[in-house]
Amino acid sequence: MHNPRGALRPILMPNVLLRRDRRRPIVLISLVGLLVSVTVAMLVGIVSFDSSARWVSHTHQVLGQIESLRSALDSTESAARGYRLSGDARLEAEYIQHRAGPPEQADVLVAMVSDNPAQQRRAEQLRSLVRERLGEIERTVELQKAGRGVDANRTMIGAGRRTRDLIDISAGGLERIERRLLADRSSESDRGAWILGGIVALGLAVALAMLGWLLRMLGQEAKRARMLEHQSREALAFIESSSAQRELLAEQRRVLGAFAGLLHSCQGVEEALDVAGNALSQLIPNGAAVCYTMRASQNLLEMHALFGTHGAGYGDAMRPDQCWGLRRGTTHVYDPVRPTALCEHLRELPPDDARGVCVPLASQGTVLGLMHVGTRRGDELTDLERAAVESVGEHLALVLYSLGLRESLRVQSLRDPLTGLYNRRYLEESLPREMERCERRGRPLSVLMLDVDHFKRFNDEHGHGAGDALLTRIGQVLAAVTRGEDIACRYGGEEFTIVMPEANLEHAAARAEQIRQSIADSTVSYMRRELGPVTASIGVNQFRPGMDSPETLMASADRALYAAKAQGRNRVICNAPVTNEISMLPHSHDA
Repeated sequence: MHNPRGALRPILMPNVLLRRDRRRPIVLISLVGLLVSVTVAMLVGIVSFDSSARWVSHTHQVLGQIESLRSALDSTESAARGYRLSGDARLEAEYIQHRAGPPEQADVLVAMVSDNPAQQRRAEQLRSLVRERLGEIERTVELQKAGRGVDANRTMIGAGRRTRDLIDISAGGLERIERRLLADRSSESDRGAWILGGIVALGLAVALAMLGWLLRMLGQEAKRARMLEHQSREALAFIESSSAQRELLAEQRRVLGAFAGLLHSCQGVEEALDVAGNALSQLIPNGAAVCYTMRASQNLLEMHALFGTHGAGYGDAMRPDQCWGLRRGTTHVYDPVRPTALCEHLRELPPDDARGVCVPLASQGTVLGLMHVGTRRGDELTDLERAAVESVGEHLALVLYSLGLRESLRVQSLRDPLTGLYNRRYLEESLPREMERCERRGRPLSVLMLDVDHFKRFNDEHGHGAGDALLTRIGQVLAAVTRGEDIACRYGGEEFTIVMPEANLEHAAARAEQIRQSIADSTVSYMRRELGPVTASIGVNQFRPGMDSPETLMASADRALYAAKAQGRNRVICNAPVTNEISMLPHSHDA
């Protein structure tokens, strides 16, 4: 029996296929138009987002500039106060050097907020207050030069405090408004990101629906359908990848912006390293990093764990020549599957743990440290992650340099002006810290107490000027003989103290004998006369972890010193750390 459907099919199918062929270009054109619209919307959103990010960054810069202005003004006041209290010409030179900083910082701040008339007026008011404050400081310095120290102090206490309060109020107002602008701009940026994400999601949903319809229409053309599907998937993957990259970049900018704001407010190296570790843990969730900071001697770097590791496998210290990054002065990447060199300080680590980047921390031509960053799973860092690590390294280096300058200024206030050695205040600050560090690392520590023999008789015979010249000469001898990591201090009068970290009793005693001999071989030139030689008695004591406090450690060394004087002077006496018995070195000499 003949099937009427079968008879009609040869006639209807061409019409259906023809009708579908006519729809195909319309669908294709619509799909392309939609993709172009989504792309245009994405580009517009990216431009808008970038503009918002720039405004957010500008606000952070304004906040940082306000802090820089305060810091410059504080540095100028500190230098002026130091000169006013001591009359030291070096502090006057330092004050002159810092004096130009606050006006320059204020001018930069006014220029930065020129886009906001209200903020510009506040900045100009702040600039006027800063100039007024500098004028008050200059008047106190002039009064000090004229010998009117009391009037200078009265000026600083009276008008100076009022002007400083006005500066703090003005700067605080600027900061509050900038932070309000920062919150508004961040909210606007987040809102734009949500809108852009909605547009992209809606566009992708519609595009997928139209693509499915097109694939059903092209069922008879399987090969071409597969090609279209493949191409569509590539386009979608590109869009999703671009969106993910944009979101990751935006997150990195947010973290780096917050990191920079916090970092430049840090008061110490440990605090700065903690902030850097927190930022890196957000930028590289599966990462691990350690940081090495350069010692003052510039020949050794000490390890600090930042995040993701306790430092196991890393050395407690390393030399600068053990890292390719420090040798070359640039970021060094190590990958075990590629022909790259492995740094010597990473040789004790498994290859997957050593994989990563070494970022030198340098600023103003000074090497301040090294940061090694990798992943706990041994994966390679992406280009974005590596760029973020380098950005963190740049910010951290600047702050470490700034903190170093600040610390050097503080240390200058802790120097004895006659001998150039540290004073007793610095000793009292440093000794507990060095004892704790050596105890934590299981290293020895020794203390030397030195007293110039018959110093009163020397003063009586040659005068106090000659006594000062003798103390200056002793300071030069100690500075020349001690190590870079030793802490040589003038304890008071003719007494000196040397703290020797990581030196046991035997090494400290040998160094004490070297110091004693150097002093005995020295002479003092005063009023065209050669005076001396003089001798010194030295007491040595070694730190006993868990038993000694700074006071007991110094007291034991002092008892050894008095034993040396009692046994004839011009000798070294050790106070044994275990038996606490006084023993005299075999190479001691009578006075």
